[in-house]
Amino acid sequence: MSIIDTEGRCALPRLAILRAQGPDASAFLHGQLSNAVQGLPADSARPAGYCTAQGRLLANGVFWLAAPEHIEFMVAANLADDLLQRLRRFVLRAKVTLGVDASRQVSAAWGAAALPAALHSLAAWTRVDLDGDTWVMAPHTRAATPAAWRIHAAQPAADGSAEPRAANAADDLSTAPLAAVWAATRIASGWPLIQAETQDCFLPNALNLDLNGSIDFKKGCYPGQEVVARSHYRGTVKRRMACGTAPWPADAPAPSAASDLFAADDVSGRPVGRIIEASAVQGCLQLAAEISLADWPVVQYAVGSPTGPRLTLQAPPGAEYA
Repeated sequence: MSIIDTEGRCALPRLAILRAQGPDASAFLHGQLSNAVQGLPADSARPAGYCTAQGRLLANGVFWLAAPEHIEFMVAANLADDLLQRLRRFVLRAKVTLGVDASRQVSAAWGAAALPAALHSLAAWTRVDLDGDTWVMAPHTRAATPAAWRIHAAQPAADGSAEPRAANAADDLSTAPLAAVWAATRIASGWPLIQAETQDCFLPNALNLDLNGSIDFKKGCYPGQEVVARSHYRGTVKRRMACGTAPWPADAPAPSAASDLFAADDVSGRPVGRIIEASAVQGCLQLAAEISLADWPVVQYAVGSPTGPRLTLQAPPGAEYA
């Protein structure tokens, strides 16, 4: 069972762009995000998390230097306004202006025919400005199947107004096949996205942010840094992410983020895992879930109930669990 082999372009209305502008933009976000913002090359992007003081993820996403004194951070659209309010609490006297850039939108492109030839051989997290658009190579890009996010001017709606952001759009992935394929491929590569449903649910380790380059352990303080660093250096991580597939009704939506996984046929009905993100494509469910390492890999997991579809789970690329 595998996600359908295809290529194309599609809008990703579930993503939004936060912007920080001003002389202190880099320094301000450097003290808020889990990865180093200061010193970021103009031709690079970086993944990062944004945490509570208790170390739980409020968001994860990708940031880049859009221009001198201008940082952009791509996150789930349904939590963008909340993140903006939280970040503004810490501005104090910093010379930085924060906002959501509603003038631009995010699309996905994958496959050689869908991306400009100049991008085909670029590594993940490379950032390029091309013909007025910003392109960020996705973590699951490959030489044979290049993949990237494209940030471009928002398309006008039929009435001539700006296109609404995803938080208000009808963008159920189950009815948007290409967007579902993109999401499934990203999830299978070990890069699920925190959304409003999963905000404040997971430690960064549960999404492997400490393993995939989303955390700079040398950069200094940020909200939750002490909790994250302690678990990293003491080796006390007890829960990790697993990725996998299950057969799924072709006309059924994917299970919601933060819903439970169960041990197959366990009469107690005790949840043993939690979905981080899922996408359903042509009778196949692709998901990433938080599981207990104490259960790994003995437990057989099921979706929705102990008698629900059984999952085939494995550690995501780049991770090995004992």
